[in-house]
Amino acid sequence: MARAVSKKISFEEGLDKLESIVKELELGDINLEDLLEKYSQGVMLSKVCIDQLDHTEKAIDKLLKETKGKLSDTVFDMGEE
Repeated sequence: MARAVSKKISFEEGLDKLESIVKELELGDINLEDLLEKYSQGVMLSKVCIDQLDHTEKAIDKLLKETKGKLSDTVFDMGEE
């Protein structure tokens, strides 16, 4: 199941899933094997979310450098680099 997390998901979907996993783990009613699987999924989801945030930050920095901070009607492609 942990590998399924690595597929392309939106930041919001990843964050929702991560929050759900954290709530399950906080309840404490989980056996050790399931706990390890959920923890592993949570780590992968957090990495996916952090990577998406980093990509977005770089895209914003690039846009600001190109426009020197001035407003512009340039369409900016947020696709993967």
